[in-house]
Amino acid sequence: MNTESITDITMNFNNPKWILDHITIALQCTSDECIVKRPCDLDGIEQYLILRGEQDGAHYSVKVVPVLLSNAGIEENYAWDRALENLSADTQITSLGKVLSDLMGAPYDSSMDSDVKFHVITNTQKFKGAAAIMNRKALKAFTQKYRTNMLFVLPSSIHEMMIAPYDSSLNLNELSSMVKEINETQVAPEERLTDRAYIITL
Repeated sequence: MNTESITDITMNFNNPKWILDHITIALQCTSDECIVKRPCDLDGIEQYLILRGEQDGAHYSVKVVPVLLSNAGIEENYAWDRALENLSADTQITSLGKVLSDLMGAPYDSSMDSDVKFHVITNTQKFKGAAAIMNRKALKAFTQKYRTNMLFVLPSSIHEMMIAPYDSSLNLNELSSMVKEINETQVAPEERLTDRAYIITL
């Protein structure tokens, strides 16, 4: 993205409507950054506000700092509410088999899905989409299909997470080991979340 494009983006930082249209939530490891953030119910991970968009065919995001909201006259609680609305309108849950078939350019067949119903949750851009896990309404609808209220959550990266309905045959420690191995071998350090899996109850 060139300097002119960045200038075009920053010109909107005092525009409340533009901010509220582009604000959403992202996830990162717990930090001491001075940004607009709050705890996440996944230990070791925090949620924070970003402005996300697309310019010249490239995706971008800007972390929201408190002064940005105050200069635009936006209350923080309202910013969180709008961010969650935007995130919820942009959530995708796709079976892992379908994701893999798309990557291979092969026709999807439900037999490609394993007995463990792993799915990928992200946003439509697949950019900083791991925060889609905060869309509890979508998660509840997902778990209801499998007649459970519990969910395994595996943080793949800041861009997506894997989820699966609770299955007593799965071992949380083994899933955590899998997350750790994938982080070490396939995920860039700056895109990693935590080296563990979680169980959440909805």
